[in-house]
Amino acid sequence: MTIDALQAGFSNSIFVVDDDLFLNELFCQFLQSKGFITHSANSLGEAVNVIETEKETDLILLDYNLGDGTGLDFLAKLKLVSENNMPPVIMVSTNEDPVFLERCFEAGVADYVIKPVNLSLLALKVSALIRSVALQRLISLQNIELARFKQEAEREEAVAKFTYEYLLRHNSQVIDGVNLWLKPSTSFSGDIAIAKVSPGGDLFFLLADATGHGLSAAITVMPVVSIFNTMVTKGFDLQPIVIEMNRKLVRDTPHDRFVAAIAVQIEKQRNEIHIWNGGMPTAYWIANGEIAQQFKSRHMALGILEDEQFDANVETWKMGRDGDFFACSDGLLEEVNAQGECFSKERLLDIIYSDPDDLQADVINALASHSGASSYRDDVSVCILTPALIPAASYFLQDEKSSHGHIEEELSDFFWQVRISGKKLSNCELPPLCNKFLQHIGVKQSFCQIVFLIVSEMISNALDHGILRLDSHMKEELEGFSRYFQEREARLARLTNADAIELKLRWEPKPSGAQLVVSVEDTGAGYGYSDAWLQRDDLLSGRGLRMIKNLSRHVEIFPPGNRIEAVISTT
Repeated sequence: MTIDALQAGFSNSIFVVDDDLFLNELFCQFLQSKGFITHSANSLGEAVNVIETEKETDLILLDYNLGDGTGLDFLAKLKLVSENNMPPVIMVSTNEDPVFLERCFEAGVADYVIKPVNLSLLALKVSALIRSVALQRLISLQNIELARFKQEAEREEAVAKFTYEYLLRHNSQVIDGVNLWLKPSTSFSGDIAIAKVSPGGDLFFLLADATGHGLSAAITVMPVVSIFNTMVTKGFDLQPIVIEMNRKLVRDTPHDRFVAAIAVQIEKQRNEIHIWNGGMPTAYWIANGEIAQQFKSRHMALGILEDEQFDANVETWKMGRDGDFFACSDGLLEEVNAQGECFSKERLLDIIYSDPDDLQADVINALASHSGASSYRDDVSVCILTPALIPAASYFLQDEKSSHGHIEEELSDFFWQVRISGKKLSNCELPPLCNKFLQHIGVKQSFCQIVFLIVSEMISNALDHGILRLDSHMKEELEGFSRYFQEREARLARLTNADAIELKLRWEPKPSGAQLVVSVEDTGAGYGYSDAWLQRDDLLSGRGLRMIKNLSRHVEIFPPGNRIEAVISTT
């Protein structure tokens, strides 16, 4: 609402108080000719009675000498009646003494005219004061409206913050060896860092940084959290998770919104770390104060490219026995001090090379010292993963065998099979598909987790060694490990419809306890296998089969080596 609009809504009512009947009538007629509404009083007593019974007036034209009192006496009464909403008063008098005028203004007079009154000047003063009153009322209304909006915003922010924190709290796990530190620049953080363990025992980690900061950034990043949690829980590998997060953001967020992210999958069973870095600062593998490997951003951020242009290929690296994975958001490197100097990558590397006992704490303290401020210009995240401290898959499966001993007795026998061939094998999703089926028919989660882990290893072996014919021994050396995955990508690109993997599940209820028979067969020529090879703990390539053997009642590989069957007991 504008001042003019507000003023137009006024009654434009002026109260004329003068004991001179002629002047009183003159003032009223003149002001009426200017479009104002007037009412009048001819004495102090009458004027007081009017303001006590009729409080609606926009301005008072007050004569000082009223016969039964003075204008100052009236002002004292007016203050009591109007409280904090006293209309402006123009005092009319023949007295020009500065001391007298000072007393008038101290009593609350807004303006003053000297008798004989110049009517044109009076009209200007009245119009100016009426406009001033309109402005004050507009400001008052706007303040009330602003206070209401502020209260509503605070309530909505409280609800949004609860939802945001609930989402993060229920989509992440507290895991040994996973140290996450986030410092938001406002009530909400556009950075999120979450870690979760898959049904197969792999650790998944996501550090994401949405455009901007505050509530808008937090809203942008929420769909990423939900998809990440859901797909990790279902057992998907890193690549399809990244694809789906990007697809969701492209479809459902504005074009100027995107999310830079580092997504990580750690397979302790195989000593492998898989990383996708899209638009985030370089991440590092640090061992003994040295940077053993850098994981630079090789992709566009999430939410920019359509599926056809989006690259979800992950970088795979063989982890050493000791070391830490370090990742941060750009808020760390770009925080400036009083001199306008950034914290910088160089300062971070100096801290890393100093080999501190607590790298995360040293980085955080160095940032605080550099900034000298209690809050930062952007959201800041500093995250460290220490795989040696992260529990192995067996930890997350502890007591699972005993806990699934009472699977629903009414579950009758069933047979389920699925076959995938050709290019679909590149993003083989049989393990999560199997997991979803078992959960749907009522198999308990604890048993599903065992099955998921076994099926994952079977499918991985069938694809890598049965169909792609990759040599496992390549992974026993660091150079060979890298070459192994390069060759794997090349062979995946050459898959045809003749290449296929078939998964079969057969549920067998028995008086002594039910069992599930899992069979995986590929169209390859078969791969080598021996009991002696299985017993060697030093070979990376045999660990998956040994785990299958440990989790199953019976395991058999059929000649020529392209079909494996495992019997998993519920007791």
